[in-house]
Amino acid sequence: MTIPDHITIDLLADTSFSRGESAPGSVDIEIEHDDLGLPCLSGKTLRGLIRDSWLAMASCFPELCEAGSRVCGPIGDLDEISILRFGDAQVDASVREWMAWAEHRNHHPLSPPAVLEALTDTRSQTSEERSTGAPAKNTLRSVRVALRKLRLSAPLTWIKQPKQQDLRCLALSVLGTRHIGLGRNRGRGFVRLLLDGNSDLTRSLARGDRQ
Repeated sequence: MTIPDHITIDLLADTSFSRGESAPGSVDIEIEHDDLGLPCLSGKTLRGLIRDSWLAMASCFPELCEAGSRVCGPIGDLDEISILRFGDAQVDASVREWMAWAEHRNHHPLSPPAVLEALTDTRSQTSEERSTGAPAKNTLRSVRVALRKLRLSAPLTWIKQPKQQDLRCLALSVLGTRHIGLGRNRGRGFVRLLLDGNSDLTRSLARGDRQ
């Protein structure tokens, strides 16, 4: 049985996974990024997205109820009893190594802010006055977004040997996660998630095929 060890996240549209703070003089809503200035997504956030996708479809797969609890944890799970752990989603390790070298070289080193600027863009948004249809006062915000075509990868750690139903539950949840970040409930942040970066493997596990 093939047991996936990572999830790939391909950004199909510009996406903002906010870190809950601003960058004074730059943007009002900053994107999540690491010390090298590379966009990333925390494992905790990724787990929440996967879990939300599963809860949205769980009623359609009653035979996978127990598998859903094993993979995503039961409602109100404060003791982390699920058998799966999600690592932080980051860019490819070789890119990170090259970027670390470029930022610490002696001549013309890159800076983390410059790297962040190269891989992101800024979007502006405002609220609308319902009575007039005009922009509401004091609601203009600038948001940093990661550019589309960026790929992140998050490691998966299995605490216990997963069953076939566990893998099916995970694969269905991965395929069902199509939007992440700010405004995902409005269709923003369009993404493609795959187990081991393999669409055939992910769909095969989702169908429950024997591996």
